[in-house]
Amino acid sequence: MVAATSLELGNDEVYYQAYALHLQWNYFDHPPMVALLIRLSTLNLFFHHEFFIRLGPVICAALGTWLIFKTGCLLRSPRTGWMAAFLYNTSFYTSIIAGTFILPDSFHVLCWMLSIYLMVRILKLEQSGKSASFLFVLLGISIGICIMSKVQGVFLWLGFGAYILFHRRELLKMPMLWLSGVISLAIISPIYWWNLANHFITYRYHGSRIGLLGKPDLDDLLQQVLGSIFYNNPVNVVLYAVTLIALIRKKFKQPPAFFPLLLWLSLPLIGILLWASLFSETLPHWSGPAYLSLMLLAAGWLDEETDRPYPSRWLKSAAWVYGVVLILGVFSIRLLPLRLGSGEERNLGTGDPTLDMTGWKSFATQFDSLYREDTDSHKMKPGSIILSDYWFPAGHLDHYVARPNHQNLLVAGPLNNIHHFAWLNQQRSRLVPGSDAYFIYPSNYYGPPNPVLRMAFGRVEDSLIIPQYRSGTRVRNFIIYRMHDFKGDSLEYLVPGIH
Repeated sequence: MVAATSLELGNDEVYYQAYALHLQWNYFDHPPMVALLIRLSTLNLFFHHEFFIRLGPVICAALGTWLIFKTGCLLRSPRTGWMAAFLYNTSFYTSIIAGTFILPDSFHVLCWMLSIYLMVRILKLEQSGKSASFLFVLLGISIGICIMSKVQGVFLWLGFGAYILFHRRELLKMPMLWLSGVISLAIISPIYWWNLANHFITYRYHGSRIGLLGKPDLDDLLQQVLGSIFYNNPVNVVLYAVTLIALIRKKFKQPPAFFPLLLWLSLPLIGILLWASLFSETLPHWSGPAYLSLMLLAAGWLDEETDRPYPSRWLKSAAWVYGVVLILGVFSIRLLPLRLGSGEERNLGTGDPTLDMTGWKSFATQFDSLYREDTDSHKMKPGSIILSDYWFPAGHLDHYVARPNHQNLLVAGPLNNIHHFAWLNQQRSRLVPGSDAYFIYPSNYYGPPNPVLRMAFGRVEDSLIIPQYRSGTRVRNFIIYRMHDFKGDSLEYLVPGIH
């Protein structure tokens, strides 16, 4: 909660916050649950502070901690549950990336964990001859909502289906299993209908990003491997590897109940993404939910090793790595008196990831003063809008600069560059002939307005710079162009359709 309060929103977070401005059944990049979560935690956008925008992930992480504890209790013992909860909270993915920052993963991870818990409950009841009909209904709802958070949720049905097919084939005769699948399909059907109306743009976009065949690129594979190790805490990942080796060598005397299910719910997703990373760039957090099952397996192995000092050493090491990285991360973002990125004037700060979550509030205040001064001195017409040409920094400009100052923001460019802002453009006032605009970009991302955008205005002034300082060191520049007298002949470029 301290981190959620003290850091400004990152690139992805302000973009997903833009989802919540206009609710849809699906969005360019993802299904809609992240937008609904923001609406709930901010009381329908009544609160705008980072704490409330991130309150949803914090609550989801707390519930996820409780669910993984309860699942560990079912699989083996309360001690297993406690260790699994500890691993959950020392993973940067479940605790910070999905548990502090507002991302589609936030609700996705909670529903993934709930689905694992329900699967284990169902299998235990069926094993004892009791009915699990109601739990099957809940499972269908849980997986459906998980997919409505992020499409990787389909691997829950694939993993559960594979487990049933190879280990519990008798469950295929149960009507409630099939009804559960139908419930999931009904819940996720809006994704299909929205994409049908929008030329399947989500699948076309993601399909162009991910390839399973082609020329191997070891750099992308290395990025996926190292990123996954870091995101899941290096100590924890080594523990997962040790657990799997113990399982393979049959040194695991009493693996948690239904351990093949845990393997089916983890290894396929991890393996497919590792394979895909050979041929295209993938992001490490895409495989994050798969590690929940490995947490439960590792917790069971630690529980078995109670007569040795292993559990204490593993957990203490994981806690130290987590604590040090978290404290250094927050310190670096807010106070680091160094420039980590490029020192060249034209792209100052490029390569410094700490800049994504700092400096925007200060810039917004300075830009508001500039705007008022320009209006009072007639340098710019009243009501001048803000222009951007990429989904980031457009998200930051919209959240921190335009909306607080009651200015309109439009994002101009191809659909693959502006993403959901193509839909937001339709909800906002268009540029009218003769109007003025500010084009703004930070020096660590992209650059000046392109020639097509320049030609849409009668006159474009030379840029002016507002520098960003951190602990006395200039770390980034915000570059502003005053653009005058919109010609009115490039509306489709400035407010593109969704085709």
